[in-house]
Order: sequence, then C-alpha cells, then structure tokens
Amino acid sequence: MFLPKFKLIPRENVQIDHIDLQKGILIMRVLIASLLLSTSATAVMADDNFYAGFELGATGAERESLANDLSGLSLSDKKNLGGMGGLYAGRTFGKWRLEGEYAIRTNRYHSMDVAGNGGLDLNEGHNLAGGTQKSSALMANAWYEFAEFSGWKALVGAGLGFADVDIKRERSGQTVVLDDSRWQFANQVMAQIVKPIDGGLEFGMGFRHFRTNSRDFQTEARTSSYKVVNNEVFVRLSWRFGAESAPVQAEPVRQAPEPVVRAEPAPAPVVTPQVVEEKKPEPKPVALPGPFMVFFDFDKSDITPEAASIIKAAAKAFKEHKAVRIMATGHADRSGSEEYNMRLSERRAAAVKAALIAEGVNASNIMTAAKGESSPLVATDDGVREPQNRRAEIVLKR
Repeated sequence: MFLPKFKLIPRENVQIDHIDLQKGILIMRVLIASLLLSTSATAVMADDNFYAGFELGATGAERESLANDLSGLSLSDKKNLGGMGGLYAGRTFGKWRLEGEYAIRTNRYHSMDVAGNGGLDLNEGHNLAGGTQKSSALMANAWYEFAEFSGWKALVGAGLGFADVDIKRERSGQTVVLDDSRWQFANQVMAQIVKPIDGGLEFGMGFRHFRTNSRDFQTEARTSSYKVVNNEVFVRLSWRFGAESAPVQAEPVRQAPEPVVRAEPAPAPVVTPQVVEEKKPEPKPVALPGPFMVFFDFDKSDITPEAASIIKAAAKAFKEHKAVRIMATGHADRSGSEEYNMRLSERRAAAVKAALIAEGVNASNIMTAAKGESSPLVATDDGVREPQNRRAEIVLKR
C-alpha cells in the first residue's frame, strides 16, 4: 500500500510565526488607536488639519485558487461584486496626510471551476458556489497631494496593516470546501480626488487596490494557501475639525470723550510793550510704518516662518511707535465659494491676532476683520488662484 510522506514542521517554528503575527496585530491596533485618540483630544484646539469620516464603495474580488498536491484538490473560485465600508481619522502635514483606517469588505461566491476534487463530492468542471469571503482590515495609510484643479485636490496613497480574512462555508451544493479564518498581512494602493464643501466637510471619491499575503487555510481536503485581492471604487465624506469656526468679531473702537470747555474770567488788562514773538511750527507726527503684509499657502491659515518674521516686525513697530491700535484684516483669493473664502479669511485674521499676542501685544489693542475675496490685491477672474490675494494686512493706528 502506498503511504504519502508528510513533512513535519517543528512546533517551535509554528509558535514563533504565530507569536510574531499576534505582536504585529497588537502593534498596528495600538498605532491606530493612538492616532484616533490624538485626533479626538486635539479637536478642541479648532485645528482644521485634523479630519475624520466614513467611506462606502463597491468592491470586486479577484479569482483565487485552492490546491493541495497531497489530496489532489485543485479549484479556482469566482465571486460576485460586493460592498465595502469603513471609518478613518487622520491629520494633514502640508501636502501629506497620515491616517488610520478600519474597513470591511464582503463578497459572495458565485462559482468554482474544479480541476481536482481532492476526494470531496465535487463535479469536475464548472460548479455554482455559495458562501462569503469577508475581510476586516486595520490599515495605516499615507496620502500625498500631487495636483489641484478647479477646487479639487488629487491624491495618491498607500497603506500597510493586517486583515482578518473570514471564509464562511465556501461550498458547491451541500459540499463545503473551506470554512476557516486567518489574520494576514495586508497592503493597498489608492488614488482619490477631494473637494471642500460647506459646513467644514470634504467630499472625496477614488479607487483602491487591496490585497493580503497568502496564508494556509484548513480546507476539507487538507491545508491550502489562500489570499484576498480586491479592486474597488469608493466615496468619502470627511469632517475637518475647526473648519467651521465662529466668525471673528472686530472689537468696537472706543472713542475718548470730548474735552469739556469751561469759560474762565478774562484777566485784567496789563499795559505792556507789545512784543511780537515768532511762533515755531509744531512738529508733524512721525508716520507709522506699514501696512505689513502676511501671505498664506493655498487653502491654509497656518503662519509660515516668513509670515512669523513679518508679524514680529509689526509687533516691534507697534511698541516702539506707541501705537494705540493694531488692525489685522484677512483676505482670500477667488478660488472656491464666497462663503468658504470668507471663513478662510476669518481664520487667517485670527491666526495673525494669536501670533501678535504671542509677540507681547495686548489682545485688547488688536482688532480683526475679514473681507474674503472682495478686496483682491491683484484683480483676477473667479476661480483663479493668486498668491498675493491670500493674505492678511496689519495696520498700526494711533
């Protein structure tokens, strides 16, 4: 009688592989949980660099095979188009975005082509199939913004993480072939376009290629290597924390009360020789320096190093010339809606005020205003990005 030869795998190696995978999953969960917690904790800072949201899409799973030379099992399966959904949270760093993502994908089996039944009750050839393939993935993603057009931003990205692949009763008729689950290393590449909309929201749509590494699953005819590969389209709706901040109210100018003129009795006339004195002209007040111009990056209210040096010079001039008031007025270019640009210019004026306070100017001496796209430094058509219009003007007043 012919007896197949089995290759024994040392138990120590199996335990090491299992422990390493569990450590990797734990590290990934800690990293994503830390990112989510830091995002929630810093939301109160009204920093619109933080964002969170949800995604929905349609996902197609590529054909995969199950094979075992010892049992003779050999088949490939086909899945129906399925759905995916997920949650994510992250932060922008200039043109970069780093985020944590949790996503679920589900596809139902449609059919299987059997070349070898492996001793199972399967007909060779084409068979209808049932069951589901589900993957729950924890991913750490990095996005890069490489282009902008008509208010849209184009991004490409990649992600690494782990996925819990759960195969529920892959079968043909009443014959179950695979019913098992495994954690697997996963990676993905992505592309999307996003656009800010009213209310501090951002809409996005894109494409993703998701895949896991192969791992051995326990089939009804010994173990077989299996992996998940999905191609999908998705839409996203994100909320940028602090993007809908309250309008900055300009402090009212308090005018000094007019002096009260009181009539006094005229002095007794004194007869003295008339001496004509030549009146010296009063010195003209020294003109205050300014205005100081602070410029911003597109769709940003962050203070750049160049802007910080200008604000520092304005604060120094305010103190040296003993000015009474300092006015910061925010502006925006004509790219985007008027409502969004007004809110953006308000945030820019508020950012300049905060920087002036940091330079030692009393908050009660600072007034702010916002003009949106209504007072451009350089006249442009609607929708045109003009760097000189993305500014805040600082004016000293006596």
